[in-house]
Amino acid sequence: MIFRKLVVCLLCLLFVGSLNANVKDTNISDLDKTSKDIKDEYRLYYVKRGDTLYSLLDEIFSPAEILEISKKINNKLNSFILKEGQKIKFYKDKVVINAAVDKDLTILKNNEGFNIVVTKYDIQTINYVVNGTINESLFKSVNSIGEDDRLAIMLADILQWEVDFFKDIRKGDHYKLVVEKKFCRSKFIGYGKILALDFINRDELIRAYYYEDDKISGYFKYDGTSLKRGFLRAPLKYSRISSKFSYSRLHPIFHKPMPHLGIDYAAPTGTPVYSTADGKVIVRGYKRGNGNYIKISHNNGFYTYYMHLSGFAKGIYVGSRVRQGQVIGYVGATGYATGPHLDYRIKRYSKFLNPLKFKAPTKKMPTSKIPLFRENIAKFKNLLDNTYYRY
Repeated sequence: MIFRKLVVCLLCLLFVGSLNANVKDTNISDLDKTSKDIKDEYRLYYVKRGDTLYSLLDEIFSPAEILEISKKINNKLNSFILKEGQKIKFYKDKVVINAAVDKDLTILKNNEGFNIVVTKYDIQTINYVVNGTINESLFKSVNSIGEDDRLAIMLADILQWEVDFFKDIRKGDHYKLVVEKKFCRSKFIGYGKILALDFINRDELIRAYYYEDDKISGYFKYDGTSLKRGFLRAPLKYSRISSKFSYSRLHPIFHKPMPHLGIDYAAPTGTPVYSTADGKVIVRGYKRGNGNYIKISHNNGFYTYYMHLSGFAKGIYVGSRVRQGQVIGYVGATGYATGPHLDYRIKRYSKFLNPLKFKAPTKKMPTSKIPLFRENIAKFKNLLDNTYYRY
């Protein structure tokens, strides 16, 4: 009898010990962790075409609350707009909208209704040295070293008067750039400025630096010569030449040889047309052959013509002052035209010039500014001269 009681006691002790062991495994910190995991769970959603704040929030907030939420969002972020592909996280008691690369918009649900918080993240800018060699095209070269197409576009834009990237590029051409890269939340979000560059084209070195002060800005060679000429190479982007300058071209409408004293750029209707230089609009109107056209007067006896436009840019009138690169109109097919294109012409005094052979005048910074310019670009000169990857 006594033996049976001892056995029962031992079994009871073992059972209680087992319970204690189980309780120890599920301690307070683990319970907190489980609760936290539940609180941090969210449903990820990407904004689709046609989504609105109401359609996204109607299961969480009342129509009156959503209206008030919309008003408060616009007060805090006046440029806020839902965009297709935008990321939204739905938590149990809040909604987090990725409002911009550097901003999150949080809508917190509480007993009083809701609260809105805007979280802004720092953007870090780091200067990198990027090297590349061209074997086929600039774009393919830039992509092959892990960089974005935007960098190729930036470089081509800076060098547009020094290098024709359609005709002048040769296999083995090389570039080295000091470029700003921007990061937010540990992710690359884009480029800043190209601060300095070397470009070797056909064994000839082009080196330039970015410089700005209160009066000038742009890319300059070490002697202060600007890479930006008095005139852009072309008055529009992403086009092809459909007809060249000629004193005797077979006219596509009249079918007889006639002078064509400009360059035709074929491009879709509505393509923006840029003024190729600073100047003053002296004609904005319609002429039977020219269609809608603009004539601009520039310094030193130069005039430019932009013909067959579908329309004029806002604010462009006779007497308007325009800047180089400013949109003045849009490609069309008005006047004598068989399809949408821009007829672009350059004239100096009374003589028309071939835009493809035209050597635009160079610009140079004032001599008095060169010492400070050289002092400011010294560190970038050293980066190009050495092989540091980044600093």
